[in-house]
Amino acid sequence: MKTSGTIAAFYENIRTGAVHDGIPMAEAVSALCASGLRGLYISYESAAEYADEIAETLKRTGAEVTGLHAWIKFSENGTEARRVIDRAKEMGTDHALIVPVCEGNHIDTLIAGMRDAVDYGKTKGIRVYMEDLDQPDSPYNSISGVRTFLDRVPGLGCCFDTGNWIMHGEDEAEAFRQFRGRIGAMHLKDRRAAPINADDEGIRILDGTFRYPAPVGKGNIGIAGILSMAGDWPMIVEMYGYSPGHMLEGIRESVEWIRAE
Repeated sequence: MKTSGTIAAFYENIRTGAVHDGIPMAEAVSALCASGLRGLYISYESAAEYADEIAETLKRTGAEVTGLHAWIKFSENGTEARRVIDRAKEMGTDHALIVPVCEGNHIDTLIAGMRDAVDYGKTKGIRVYMEDLDQPDSPYNSISGVRTFLDRVPGLGCCFDTGNWIMHGEDEAEAFRQFRGRIGAMHLKDRRAAPINADDEGIRILDGTFRYPAPVGKGNIGIAGILSMAGDWPMIVEMYGYSPGHMLEGIRESVEWIRAE
């Protein structure tokens, strides 16, 4: 099955490689576009800090803004999530990924914050997503945890991260089948038990072992099988922790692998 959705990558990952290689972002993105990249997935912080660079890159490459992503600490005041949604609207995307956190990870506080974000997003024509999170203390690092949020927040979309079900060693294909009706975008993240490069940064999972990032298709996550079930959604390459000196090559390899699926 050939992938039909827009292939994008995290702006921050591309920037890590571009800075290491000493080249302008527009040049790095242009080279990736030649391999099939079509979109940039940008953090709320980057959208402010690198606004001019982003504008120049979009203008020179023709890439689209596939989505905006942000970690939001919820409390009594939910205005920060609303600012993310407003910024997504300004940047011409209908996708805002919110990673909700709060003191103590209290479920009711997180649920209330996400409900407000989803309701506000509807007024702006922005769909709000959440992902499965690869943090040991996250209340949504498992199938049951993600289900709690999707069940309790009507209209919340799932941005399915292929590589984040590792905390409890859950089957990512089974997770995909359970949430398929709520998925509207995907983070394509591959993992390995051993690093490819000496400076790859691993993440420790709950059994005490480590998993390391890999170009999509070169790790141990069953991404090909998941793509065979996927819809026409944005496919966003994510490679946090991968060697800066090999980052652009890894993103290019990922894009080419996805295109071939």
